[in-house]
Amino acid sequence: MILNINFKRVIKGSVMAEAAILIPILLGVTFFIIEFGNVLYLTNTLNQISRTAARYASVTPSYTQQGIIDASGASSLVPDISKFTLTVTPAPGVQRSVGSTITVEVQYDYIPIINPFGFFNINQDWVPVVRSSSVARSEVSNA
Repeated sequence: MILNINFKRVIKGSVMAEAAILIPILLGVTFFIIEFGNVLYLTNTLNQISRTAARYASVTPSYTQQGIIDASGASSLVPDISKFTLTVTPAPGVQRSVGSTITVEVQYDYIPIINPFGFFNINQDWVPVVRSSSVARSEVSNA
């Protein structure tokens, strides 16, 4: 009977040791999946914004930077519009003819939910940037 009680203590101790090893690993994997999903969502959103902006610029004779941002819906789709940059080539106001290409490049400075460098108390200025770009042919002339 004494052997049976000691055996149960050993099993309880090994379960605690296994849990102490596995719980941090499972939490790390969970946070990685959440972070990856967030980046994937942001990439998809930026692709949608760049496609919509390129389409708007290709059918609008005289577009403006703010008009493109409003037409693409970037203000409501991007979490923080101050970290959002939209570049259009050719720039607004430049003459273009039917069939010329319009390139819209979008970038967003992504701040991770969980900062991997925070665990090591490293002061870092590195910010991951998520980019997207779309090309469209102009359907109207502004000349």
